[in-house]
Amino acid sequence: MADTYGTRAEADAYLLARGSTAWASATETARDAALIRASGYIDGRYRARFSGRKAEGRAQTREWPRVGATDASGEEIGETEVPSEVLDATFEAAARELSSPGSLAPDFDAGTLIKREKVGPIETEYATPIDAAAARPVVSIIDDILSGLLTSDSATTTGGVSFLLRA
Repeated sequence: MADTYGTRAEADAYLLARGSTAWASATETARDAALIRASGYIDGRYRARFSGRKAEGRAQTREWPRVGATDASGEEIGETEVPSEVLDATFEAAARELSSPGSLAPDFDAGTLIKREKVGPIETEYATPIDAAAARPVVSIIDDILSGLLTSDSATTTGGVSFLLRA
């Protein structure tokens, strides 16, 4: 079973075509590690919004390929297929992970989310998100790429707090 969506060669072609000089100059080891982390991000952030179920059940490492999956138009996705949208989104995530390792999976400490801060006399109010999903960054290009595969928008705004990461 694959640790990543796509190969290093596919990621190289995708990112080099988009002018990613940082990707081109990175070592193979660094690119491979970024692809593994990016694949984990795609699974963790979007698994609840992918239709169907894993083709090989719990024995399958990644969320794709899937059985019973359809795109937003209702067209069936083959049971052995990893959609190009998943590959492209993974490559975008890998570029971000390469430039800032761990940025797509930050540690979550609810006590550090400041809702309001007043300087005199000193006052700080902390936000209370429902869970750690609120701390995970939203990368708009990845959302856009995957939009044709996703079933619902409810999972992206857990706790009413979202973070937008722009590169």
